[in-house]
Amino acid sequence: MATPETRVTEDERLPMLLGFQRVSENMAASTSFIDRGKGVYVYDTDGREYIEATSSFYVAALGYQHDELIDAIEAQYRELPFYVSALHRTSKTSLDLAEKLRDILPVTDPHILFAVSGSEANDYMIKMLHFQAVARGTPERRTIIGRHDSYAGGTLASASLTGGHHEEFGLPLPGFLHCAQPDYHGGREPQETAAEYSSRLAVELNAIIEGEPEGSVAAFFAEPASFSAGLMVPPAEYFPAMTAVLRQHDVSFVADEVVTGFGRTGNLFGCETLDLKPDHCVAAKGITSGYFPLSVLALGPSLYADLESGSEQAGTLAHAATFAAHPVGAAAALKTIEIIERDNLVDHAARMGAHLAKRLSTFADHPLVGDVRSLGLAGAVDFLRRDDNDVPVNDNAGAIANAVYEKVLEAGVVVRPTARGILIAPPLIIKADEIDEICDRLFRALDAVMDNEVRSQ
Repeated sequence: MATPETRVTEDERLPMLLGFQRVSENMAASTSFIDRGKGVYVYDTDGREYIEATSSFYVAALGYQHDELIDAIEAQYRELPFYVSALHRTSKTSLDLAEKLRDILPVTDPHILFAVSGSEANDYMIKMLHFQAVARGTPERRTIIGRHDSYAGGTLASASLTGGHHEEFGLPLPGFLHCAQPDYHGGREPQETAAEYSSRLAVELNAIIEGEPEGSVAAFFAEPASFSAGLMVPPAEYFPAMTAVLRQHDVSFVADEVVTGFGRTGNLFGCETLDLKPDHCVAAKGITSGYFPLSVLALGPSLYADLESGSEQAGTLAHAATFAAHPVGAAAALKTIEIIERDNLVDHAARMGAHLAKRLSTFADHPLVGDVRSLGLAGAVDFLRRDDNDVPVNDNAGAIANAVYEKVLEAGVVVRPTARGILIAPPLIIKADEIDEICDRLFRALDAVMDNEVRSQ
């Protein structure tokens, strides 16, 4: 229930729009007002406690109220609260961050471009690839391939790259194509092996590229594992097969590390976990633990060289953003990375991820569950079931996922519902007993939903 400070009554429509829900649901009575957070917990204005088991959209790597990070942000505000990076000027803090990121990002010898959000990072990468095409004298080389069900952002370009929700926005823009998401559990043919499935997806990618005018495809964007699609961890054979096709056609591979970066997958970056060698990458979210909006593009040597030569031809690189490379965001990122490295949080996340995977593996025998997947400190419970002939048998997985989400939320745990499952990705600082509490409450929620299913039959 809203408190007087929110200035809305329980039956009022909110003066703001909230994402990923119907606009008519922007009502005070159906909205939780989160008042404060501490560690892996958040509290609403009624004083109710929740375990934030998704790090609030996979962002709050260090949890809430991390005093050392807050102190670093405050110190930067008192020294240089803002400065734009353009026209031969930038802040020393922003330069320090760029130097640090060059050393750790999973791209060979990158140059760094900053943005504010993951959406902007993907948008700007597309823009730079278009600039590259013009600089090379091949302006037709601008088609971008994304994957169905992936989420790349909310701008027009990044929403076009996103693999869904196009029709209602009149998208995608021209020049965007999509190939299959590596959803082995849901997308395989009966008895199809992981190698056969991966080969089939690579054949599809090849056909998409060859179906376009020769030399017109610029890049393929892919997350190491797609969280928005339901934590789709690709088979081991998938990326080798896909990148072989990309090399054959001289198509760049851009890794989207917006979610998978900064420790989430049990390594600093998802590319390390899956042994990927992208030409370029983007990252965001965990880079500041959500304490300040900041994202980054790592531009590989060939793209950087074309930006340099193209800007000579044009007289400038006509691109800047007022709040990109913000010194406070840079200070937050430097401190976040320092804490992750100093406190061995990547190793801790890997250990906690193994504990989470072990606990979730016991869910595989539950009557509602069709598959359980894990990657680093993230896990998914999938409610699509297959029979003994490896054929999908239920079409209500999405309804079950939403019901489980509601039940576990009632129990004080925030998970993320996906198309046919729920996803867990808590802050990197989480402890084993907190993972146990999440899983205990989730199991009880599964049983409650199953009981409701039985009673409704």
